[in-house]
Amino acid sequence: MAIDKWMEGILEHREEMRPVETDSESKLKQVSGIKAVIFDVYGTLVISGSGDVGSADATGRSALIRNAIEDLGITQGIDVVPTAEMLQQTIQQLNFERQGPDCPNPEVDIVEVWRHLLAKCGWTGGAANIQSIVRLATQYEAWANPTWPMRHASQLLTELKAAGLPLGIVSNAQIFTPSLVKDLLNQDGLEECGFSLDLCVFSNRYRQAKPGPRLFDVLLKGLLARNILPREAIYVGNDMLNDIWAASQAGLRTAWFAGDRRSCRPRQQDDRCQVLHPDVVLTDLMQLPECLQIS
Repeated sequence: MAIDKWMEGILEHREEMRPVETDSESKLKQVSGIKAVIFDVYGTLVISGSGDVGSADATGRSALIRNAIEDLGITQGIDVVPTAEMLQQTIQQLNFERQGPDCPNPEVDIVEVWRHLLAKCGWTGGAANIQSIVRLATQYEAWANPTWPMRHASQLLTELKAAGLPLGIVSNAQIFTPSLVKDLLNQDGLEECGFSLDLCVFSNRYRQAKPGPRLFDVLLKGLLARNILPREAIYVGNDMLNDIWAASQAGLRTAWFAGDRRSCRPRQQDDRCQVLHPDVVLTDLMQLPECLQIS
C-alpha cells in the first residue's frame, strides 16, 4: 500500500472553511527581478483551524485521541489510553532532548512521537506497525487541526506555474503536509503542482523548525544550484516571525499574507518584528501576481 493511502484521513475529515477577514490592509507594490516563489503552507496555502500544524490546544483533545484509536481498531494491548496532555509532554520531551546551539528550534517527527507515546501506554502493535501509527497521527491531526484550501491558492499556483517560475516550500510540517499541498491542484505529486523538489524544505525531515535558520539554509543551497540569488526569491507566509523575519534573515524578499484572522501572526510583541517591513502585504493571494508583474 502506498504511504499516501495511509494519510487519506487528513483529507477525509474536513469541512469547508472560509478565511476570516483581518484588520490588516494590503500594501502592494511591484517587486522586480523575482525568479522563484517560495511558500509557507499552514495559514498561507491552506486554512488551518488552529493556526499551524500541531498547535492545537490540548483542552478537549483527549476525546479525539480516544475516538481515533477506536476508529482505527488499535486499542488492543493499550494499558492506558493516551491523552492530549501526554501527547504534548512527549513532544516537549523529544524537543528538549534535541535543543542546543546547533538546533535552537527543534522539530519532532510526529510519527516518532506517537510511536514513543503508544509504547509508554503498553501498545502491543509494536514500532514496526508504521501504517497504524501514521494513520493515527494523521486522523488525530485532521480532527484537532482541520484544514481547507486557502481561497485562491489553487488559482495562484496555476498562474505561477504557467509563468514558468520555480516554486518552493519552507514549512513547519509533518508527514501528511505534502498531501494537503497536492490536494490544492488535485495532483499526485508536488512536481505536478509546479513545485521544484529541490526547493521544498519540510521541518519534520530536518528535525528543525522556523524561525531557526536551518530550513532556509537548505533552501538557499537549492536556489544557488539554480543560480538564483536570495533577493531574487520571494517568500510568502502568514507569520511575521516564523516566515517574514526568518526569510528576511536569509536575504529573501517577503510577502506577508494577512488574509485570515485564524492564522494572521503580526508578532508585534517580539522585538524582531517591531521594525520589520515585508516587501508587500497581501490580504488575498491573487494580489501576488500583480506585484510580480505576471498578471
